[in-house]
Amino acid sequence: QVLLVLASILFINPVSAKDPAEGWMGYATATSPDGTGKITYMEAKWKVGAQPRHSNAFFSPWFGIESSDNLNLIQPVNPWLGSYWVIYNEYFQWEPEYNYNSNSHVVKPGDTLFGSVTYNPNNSSYTIYHSSLTDGWSVSSDIAIQKNNDGTPKEFTIAYIVYEKVWPCYYYPPDGEVTFYDIKVEYDGKQVTPKWTTDFVDDNCNNRAEILAGDKVQITWDTN
Repeated sequence: QVLLVLASILFINPVSAKDPAEGWMGYATATSPDGTGKITYMEAKWKVGAQPRHSNAFFSPWFGIESSDNLNLIQPVNPWLGSYWVIYNEYFQWEPEYNYNSNSHVVKPGDTLFGSVTYNPNNSSYTIYHSSLTDGWSVSSDIAIQKNNDGTPKEFTIAYIVYEKVWPCYYYPPDGEVTFYDIKVEYDGKQVTPKWTTDFVDDNCNNRAEILAGDKVQITWDTN
């Protein structure tokens, strides 16, 4: 519980007003190929990274979706908590500031993870699903969509794949990469090949995202 509280605090950045936030290193952004519609479904798989050195470091690869104003982030996360890897669902809202974490589960290097985010039109919410395909554990979370000032629900139009939290390079997993694959994105109920771009916020350890294919994104970093 203490570590998850620490994790929540570390994901929150008091300086930035919106995403992409300080602490993000390499990341990929996906948007609708024609610039219209909202995300109704996203899924991806990836493998848990190699065992980093034990430390007080906290960092995480994750994917997620965000509102068009960059203030609401729904994400299945996979952080390193200093001595072990975990998975859980997270929702972060910038205004008013709010953070939710689901129950968590310890995973091991090499485990295969699956995450998805599904839009529920009947109650204006998203369901986050996060699982280990290796041991069968899973968790689901329903997140109500925040409303705009005019009372209409916000629209989630942006997808991200991110590696975040800045530490010395030798703290990160020694394999130097994580690959998200079998990525599927739907806008307004139709699967699309999204428009991908890559960038970084904090230039640390040459951490960079690369689009390997329409359904595959790799993030790499230096380890020394």
